[in-house]
Amino acid sequence: MSAMHVISASRRTDIPAFYTPWLLRRLEAGHVRVPNPFNLRQVTTVDLRAHKVACLVFWTKDPRPLLPHLTWMERSGHRFIFHVSLTGLPPSLQPHVPPAAAIVEAIAELSRRIGALRVVWRFDPILLSSLTPEDRVLRTFAALAEVLEGRVAHVAISFARYYRQVRTRLRRAHPDAEFLDLEGLAACDSHARIGALTTALCETAASRGMSLFSCAEPLDLSPYGVRPSACIDPGRLNSLFGLPLSTRKDPGQRPECRCMRSIDIGIYGTCPHRCLYCYARTDAALARGERHDPCASRLLGDDCDEAGTQPRLF
Repeated sequence: MSAMHVISASRRTDIPAFYTPWLLRRLEAGHVRVPNPFNLRQVTTVDLRAHKVACLVFWTKDPRPLLPHLTWMERSGHRFIFHVSLTGLPPSLQPHVPPAAAIVEAIAELSRRIGALRVVWRFDPILLSSLTPEDRVLRTFAALAEVLEGRVAHVAISFARYYRQVRTRLRRAHPDAEFLDLEGLAACDSHARIGALTTALCETAASRGMSLFSCAEPLDLSPYGVRPSACIDPGRLNSLFGLPLSTRKDPGQRPECRCMRSIDIGIYGTCPHRCLYCYARTDAALARGERHDPCASRLLGDDCDEAGTQPRLF
């Protein structure tokens, strides 16, 4: 492991929304134990001491639980940025995600506290369906961009991927709805639809002073003004915090992902948002009845650092 590493918290689950007390205890303790998602018996201890962590990257649909603790984290020497997902999708597709207005206020507070360059708005994923046609997507994006103007500088987009488990969930919940299968975008009319939509999104973002980039997107959106970029961008982190991070791509991510290497401290199947479109929502861990203890050294488990605490079950 290099002298300093980037912590991803987390692509696998929403730590700020649901596990902030645990996260704060882990930062204070200076370490966390993380099971290998493909071999749960293989557990790695990850150093969380501030002088060993180049940056904490928070991925969340609800940063509000972490807002009261930003000052403590900064005083403790932690550097961090936020990726906040805000799509305005119907509740039937993301049943436990807070209302958009509440998250807009949270993004505004984040931006006021740490600056617009450290808050990335994720309009991600974009679902094209009979429930969410292009005109609805554009209206939603325009409305959100208007209220977020000056509060974020960068917007990440990508189109939904209908993995097998995602397709099954969507069909079960909405048997009469039609979802555009982006894996079949060889059709010219589909390309035209994507091009028109992406061009309009890019123009709207630019009119609000925002830079739009695509995240791990296999479609080439550059003809429509959207450049591919890294969500965990070493150049941006180096500029923000005066770091000497390597620009080498993370070989463990998807081929289209341009992010630098990071260590994810989350566990799949532990996010109670229960979004139908989420590739990480296996629900396996919670379905098995595994327990989350805020005092444990890993997200799920009974290995307490402090005696006498009672685990709680979601």
